[in-house]
Order: sequence, then structure tokens, then C-alpha cells
Amino acid sequence: MKTTYQGQQKQRLDIFLSEHCPDISRSQIKKFILNGQVKVNGQTPSVHFWLKENDTINYDLKSHRLDDTVLIEPKVKKETADYIVIEKPSGLLVHPTDQGEKNTLITWLLKKYPQVKKIDKDTLRPGLVQRLDRDVSGLMVIPLNKKFFEELKKQFVERQVLKEYLCLVNGRVLNDTGEINSNLARDRQTGLTKIQAPGEGLEAHTIYEVVTRYTNCTLLKVQIKTGRTHQIRAHLFSIGHSVVGDKLYQTKDVRKKKKQADVRIFLHAHLLKFLGPDKKSVRTSSPLPQELKNYLKDLK
Repeated sequence: MKTTYQGQQKQRLDIFLSEHCPDISRSQIKKFILNGQVKVNGQTPSVHFWLKENDTINYDLKSHRLDDTVLIEPKVKKETADYIVIEKPSGLLVHPTDQGEKNTLITWLLKKYPQVKKIDKDTLRPGLVQRLDRDVSGLMVIPLNKKFFEELKKQFVERQVLKEYLCLVNGRVLNDTGEINSNLARDRQTGLTKIQAPGEGLEAHTIYEVVTRYTNCTLLKVQIKTGRTHQIRAHLFSIGHSVVGDKLYQTKDVRKKKKQADVRIFLHAHLLKFLGPDKKSVRTSSPLPQELKNYLKDLK
């Protein structure tokens, strides 16, 4: 949809859109803006952009509303009486947000493993000890009883769980290995996770290793010792190497490109290792999804 702002007084873009689309929440509108689904005068604006008279706004928010009419099911990689290890596909939301999505990983989990309801008091995300962003794919472990739920929680808190991702970033990463230890905090206004000054925010620790260098991007193996929201995406963005396909965290050079990467966010949780109820190591791996493999084939 295309419209022209006719107000004589300046008005914030997100407020203007919420008035024109009353069935869409302000928080969802902000996400649409951050995802680049709104243009002002042909440019991608910030969330708090101020409109002035005769500004042209292009948007089609309703066509981008989250479709929760179809449940995308995960693949069960390993199943025991105490836990399951699943492969979450890209596009599957882990648990409902303030939008009230009906078909999430939790929806599937409660249907197939109703016993998780008894694990803890959290009715929105019972039994979850970790999460993945909606568009990120890969491995997750889910406990099926309270005893192992408590054991797994402790392993995550004490950083005994190995979580490794395959990640394609923009630009050539020069060092073969590296660590990022910048503290992080979520910006309440934009929803973005940002680097904080020493002593502020939450501790965050990311380790990366180069797998393959291409002409304009680099494939990395990434391990996270902490599990902050958007940790990998924010940390790699902070060193000038945003994740390919990431619409939220983009460096200036990527935003200026006329043609963006035609792929969903290139981030896949491919390796997971934890201690089972018998204290023996449980290791599960997951290959890159086919659409990400296909994208790599076209790179030079």
C-alpha cells in the first residue's frame, strides 16, 4: 500500500502506521519496520522516524502478518524417557509472543508430549531450557520430566552444554579464530540487542572459527558460552560482520547494497552436547538445511 503523509505537524512513523492498521499491534509494526517492510521516500527508515508533510510511505503489513494457521513440525532426532532432541525448522516460533500465535513449537510439544505440562509452572513455555529465534534452525533439547528438567537447567546455568552453530557472515573474516566478550542488553524501544559498556548489561561470550572464506562472505563455526537474546547476531554485527540474511542487524555496507541476499538468516544450530541422566555425554549433530546448502553452492 502507498500513501502520502498530509499532516502539517511531524508524526512518528510507528504511531502513524498503528493508526492506519488498528488490527496490528505497535510492537509488531516496529518489527515490520526493522525488517525493512516499510519504506519512506524509497528508503528504509528507523523505528522512530518522524514523518513530515508529503513524505511517501510504502507498506503492505497485512500480507506480512505471521501466518499461524499451519503448524510446522520439528523433526525428532533422539527420544528417550527423559528427553527429546529436536531439529527446529526455520519459521517455527518456539513459544507464543504478545501476538498470541497458536501454532508454535510449544503447541506441537503439548500435543505429542502432554507430560511436559507438569514440569514447571510456566504455562507459556513449559519444559523449555533453551530457545532459538523463529528464523533460526537447528537442534534443541527438551526434558520430558521434572527431574531431568532441573538437571538440564543446572547444566545450562553452569555452562556445561556445548552449543555450536554454522553461520555465514558478510565480508571476509581475517582471523582464523576469535572471541567476543562484549556485554549485551536489549533495547526496550527497538527490541535490538546492543553492546554495553564494561560493567553494564549482561555478560556474553562468543567464540568463532573460520570454516571457509568466499569472495564476499565467510562461513563460521560459532560457539556461545552464554545464551543472550540475539547474542550471535549482535556480537558478529559489532565486529562488522553481520549474518547473511539477517534483516535486523545489518552493517552500513550491507544496507547500501541494492540487491540483498535472497536467503533466510544463515544461522543453524548444528551441534549440541550435554550430559544425560546417566551422566554420560550425549552428542547430536544436524546438517545444514537444503536451502542453506544451495546458497553456498552459488558462492565463489
